[in-house]
Amino acid sequence: MSRKSQAKQARRKKRQAAQNSRWIPETVLEGLSDDIELAAVLERLDERITERGWVFDEELSDDESALWYFIPSTAEVPDDGDVVPVTTIAMTSDDADVVHVVFVGTADDYQFGLEELFENLDVIEGYRMGNPIPQFA
Repeated sequence: MSRKSQAKQARRKKRQAAQNSRWIPETVLEGLSDDIELAAVLERLDERITERGWVFDEELSDDESALWYFIPSTAEVPDDGDVVPVTTIAMTSDDADVVHVVFVGTADDYQFGLEELFENLDVIEGYRMGNPIPQFA
């Protein structure tokens, strides 16, 4: 083999080694794209509801769920841990297509799609403890 062929083969091996070091398994790549999509959904939700007065709950949010609460809905509730003292919105990492709403003074979980949540946000924000729970189609 000539020196030119050997040099060419060495360059090829070097390129292939560099490519292999950057290669990401498809399952990992899919997981990363899912995380990026989830982050985009969370950012969109956060942007739209915080401008309306919702507050991101840094204390209760974690890698698996993000929570926001609506301060004007705050009420005194029994301290038995079953009911929430403020209307809360939550999203979980395992299902970014569903937004969970728990109304102040209840423990019931109402589930909405993202657009459906935005369509019903005025009704959700208007609920106060003691009022009838809103009915959704």
